[in-house]
Amino acid sequence: MSKYFAIVSFELNDKNLLNDWKVLSKEIDEDISQADGFISRDSGIDENGKVYCLVKWQSEAHQQNFRKQLEANENWPKTMERFGTIANMSTMTPNNLEVL
Repeated sequence: MSKYFAIVSFELNDKNLLNDWKVLSKEIDEDISQADGFISRDSGIDENGKVYCLVKWQSEAHQQNFRKQLEANENWPKTMERFGTIANMSTMTPNNLEVL
């Protein structure tokens, strides 16, 4: 059975927001760890200040189901607003791949 990776990269709106990102990232870890089909999530930052998140799922369907649940949550707009104060959305690059 193949695995599915969701990879997102982005820059922070301000390098001084790194601690805010760490707090939000920890909250994301807590939420996602309960999701069906979730395997692991890692987040890191490179020497240029670009943040990378790698989420491993059992399948693409598991990842898509989780995303639909998030978007249906009444707190989703507030969460995205908070994320947008930390992450420069114009630099966000999502990538998905299936590992065979």
